[in-house]
Amino acid sequence: MNKPVAQACIAVDLVLLVGLVIWRPWGPIPMVIVGTVLFAGALTGLLLIPLGPDPAAARVRTAARVPTSPPAPEPVRRQWERAVEHHRGVLSAYGAYELDPSMLLKYPAMWDLSAPAVTNFHDALELVGSLATDDYPDEKSARDYVDAVTMLRRDWAAADRFARSTGTANLAQADAAACERALKVWNHADGTDGHERAAYLKQVIATIDTLSERGVITAPEQIQAQLATQVRKAIEK
Repeated sequence: MNKPVAQACIAVDLVLLVGLVIWRPWGPIPMVIVGTVLFAGALTGLLLIPLGPDPAAARVRTAARVPTSPPAPEPVRRQWERAVEHHRGVLSAYGAYELDPSMLLKYPAMWDLSAPAVTNFHDALELVGSLATDDYPDEKSARDYVDAVTMLRRDWAAADRFARSTGTANLAQADAAACERALKVWNHADGTDGHERAAYLKQVIATIDTLSERGVITAPEQIQAQLATQVRKAIEK
């Protein structure tokens, strides 16, 4: 019998027994018979209550103590494939700096090799490049690549944050103003074409070359080549 049900039966029997003793609706002999029956019912209920712990509760506690198996580790190949995707993502984000003259003029700090955040990023980029493979390598090489890409993502985030938060603040006031003027000319060139556009682009090139020669900024070769190509295309129109 369920323990709570047995306890309820006992309580009812005892209440009836006490009530009969006080009220005494019948004679002494019927009272003895009825009282005996009620007392026997209460005693039986006591005997039916399990003395040990509730089996259901014990099963619940046992199940709670059973340790769960830890999740299976992710296959190294899948980690490597995801690292390849992250590597490409960093290269794409960095490419925005290397291929866009406006990024050079707004955030020249990205090429400030005296800043730890920048040098750490370039070191990590070089390391990942040396570990990258077109096809899945052996497991040890794959793990080394995964770890290097993890470091690269962290260092890239730090370098990007440094460049954007610094802007031209580390430049002398005159040099920062020169970058700002060149950026305005670059943006104005987008609304022109032909020789007019070429003239604006040449002004941007002249400013970048002057600042680069003085060591104020470091213009990536890709940006210089892109500007030269745009000037040529503008003249050809």
